[in-house]
Amino acid sequence: MNVASLTSLAQRSVAQPSFPALAIAALGFGLLVGAYGFEYLGGIRPCPLCLEQRTPWMILIVLGGGIFGAHAARAPGRVVLGLFAVTALVALYGAYLGGYHAGIEYGFWPGPADCSGGGVKLPTEGGVFDSISSSEIVRCNVVAWSMLGISLAGFNFLFSLVAVALAVMGAMREAR
Repeated sequence: MNVASLTSLAQRSVAQPSFPALAIAALGFGLLVGAYGFEYLGGIRPCPLCLEQRTPWMILIVLGGGIFGAHAARAPGRVVLGLFAVTALVALYGAYLGGYHAGIEYGFWPGPADCSGGGVKLPTEGGVFDSISSSEIVRCNVVAWSMLGISLAGFNFLFSLVAVALAVMGAMREAR
């Protein structure tokens, strides 16, 4: 295939009514595979905020599949439009979580005391806390990995905005 045929294929794919829904589901699936890959293959343990950021993507996969199914079943436009609206709201919440976490990592604002180091102080010698080492506590205000100065939480924020844009694109197409 040459560049012109690839470009034509991409344009036809994007023009399909189900493209935004499938793209949202695929994006969610890819991001969760990446998150679990970083965790289980890369050894980067997630903090509590990292784990919380996975939930919107799980919901977005289901919503993307639901919208695709609604298109296939020829559901009324208002149903599909409503699903796209819910999808946009879930993606916005995901962007909020990613932006909030990235802001904590970059020191723009303090994070929750239970994962940013300001929580309960444990006794240093003796007692029931001997088995807990400081390396086992994953802190929310530490950047575990970054590329081009953007942390995983920062990428989550950006990809969540892409999901919002896809949901808006789908809603606009459906409203026509």
